[in-house]
Amino acid sequence: MLYLRLLMQVSLSCTRKLNTHCLMVNSVLKILVKKKLQFFFLFYLVLLLPVLSPLAENLTKQDVLWLISANCILFIAILILLLFASPRWEKRIYTGIFVIAYLPGSIYISYLLFAHVLLQGNSIISLFETNPTESKEFLAHYFNPWIIVGFVVYIFLCFFIIWKMRAVPRIKIKEHKALFVSALVGVILFLVVPPLSKPVYFIQFYKLFVHYKIRLDKEEKAIIARQSQAYVVNDIDSAYQKTIVLVIGESLTRTHMSLYGYPRETNPRLASLGDSLLVYKDVLSPQVHTIPVLRSVMTMADRNNPNNITQKPSLIELFNRAGYKTYFISTQPFGGNFKTSYDALLNLSQYSCDLSIENQPDEIVLPKFEEVLKQQTSAKQNKLIIIHLIGNHMAYEFRYTPSFNVFNNNKDHMIKETEYRDKQAIHTIDKYDNSVLYNDDLVYKLIKTLQNKQKGESALIYFSDHGEEIYDMRNFSGHAYEKISTYMCEVPFVVWLSSNYRNMRSDLSIVPERPYSTGDVIFSISDLANLKYEDYDDTKSIFSKNFVPTERYIGNKTYDEVKALQKNYKK
Repeated sequence: MLYLRLLMQVSLSCTRKLNTHCLMVNSVLKILVKKKLQFFFLFYLVLLLPVLSPLAENLTKQDVLWLISANCILFIAILILLLFASPRWEKRIYTGIFVIAYLPGSIYISYLLFAHVLLQGNSIISLFETNPTESKEFLAHYFNPWIIVGFVVYIFLCFFIIWKMRAVPRIKIKEHKALFVSALVGVILFLVVPPLSKPVYFIQFYKLFVHYKIRLDKEEKAIIARQSQAYVVNDIDSAYQKTIVLVIGESLTRTHMSLYGYPRETNPRLASLGDSLLVYKDVLSPQVHTIPVLRSVMTMADRNNPNNITQKPSLIELFNRAGYKTYFISTQPFGGNFKTSYDALLNLSQYSCDLSIENQPDEIVLPKFEEVLKQQTSAKQNKLIIIHLIGNHMAYEFRYTPSFNVFNNNKDHMIKETEYRDKQAIHTIDKYDNSVLYNDDLVYKLIKTLQNKQKGESALIYFSDHGEEIYDMRNFSGHAYEKISTYMCEVPFVVWLSSNYRNMRSDLSIVPERPYSTGDVIFSISDLANLKYEDYDDTKSIFSKNFVPTERYIGNKTYDEVKALQKNYKK
């Protein structure tokens, strides 16, 4: 009997607890039913992008599954946590969530819809360094009225839902402690644990921004601090007066250059230089976005030694220490309100000029270049002149003057329509090829100006920061690491040397077929100038007899991996 009585008491106790839990669950469900608009609002902001993620060509099925699963868990945790919010504060909280999520949400979703990729890493950081002019031209190039309509509807719907929300009584924490703690811990974990926060687009966006700002501040301080540290750079040819010009183009793929076999004659001026121009056939960029490329080009940093950007002297520093007068001329904005993560390197030049404020085509650099060449320096002082062009950056129609509006497929019929290349795409190719023709003329004029105005030994190197895909294999033009192709990383690399320079440096090894990455160009320019210093590595100079070819990476992918991805895409 005692056993039976105990069993009945336990049974009654369990029944009461079960009834209590049922009542608690029932009360939560009733409140959830009343919060249909809040449910839809959170779904809209948190889960819309994950639901659309199967459209992304750069995600695997596993990536999509993890993206959706992680965001669903976060969605449930936030939804439960907001059941405890005071009705008086509810609209304010949802408005705050909207303010946090709408900007990254609009960017991610828009890019996903027109480019069919989910933005990641360096692409997002590049957004932080984009100036208003670039943004307007980007929108002009990719303008799609339906995406604009979608963007407006996306924002309007959020405001409409918040306006229509009605206050609903909250559930009390003391009655649902376990539920509250579980939801709170879940949200915190998503905020602080990288594997969990990475799939959540708005958390990842702001984390990248904070890390970017912290990194930028640390790099600036480290670069300034090392200027007072000893580092010896010897100029082996100090008896000669040298002028070395480095011209960095923008978004020029060699596959649209007749100098490299393109059927349209886009390089008549450079071709006219004949054997005096060295054309390197197999050069790649280390990334497909300007900022990471220039951080690599201007420093000894590479994928294995990223900290060299702060620990080792940059290109301009080396030439400053070697006694050169250093110049930087740019038609792309830098410094001021449009600070980039390589401005600290550019600011080390003894003379700098931002011509982007003139909003003119690249030929605006020519008078400034002549002026710099004429500047009097001390006897036998050498010059390093770096010119950064806007080059062939989208929108392409802004990159040339009317006299270079030459190519028209309606007349030459050289570009064929395909399933991914319609008449509008071909018109874009016409504009891009016109910009290549204009760039050809400009680089030619820089070479001729150097040849005619500068006495002594002079040399000019031209390459583009990265390439560009122009409807070559799919319905896409531009460059994005998420859609990487060989067209985005195969760049031109040409060298002009004065006859005096050739005679002075007869030891240089000229092999145009060498496979090379511009990520090592700091060593090539050092070799050309015959500078020697502690970290100099002649196996990384394209001009060295000791050059050793190595595996070339574009971001985290090898060149062979990029070619394999491209081959699979075409299938």
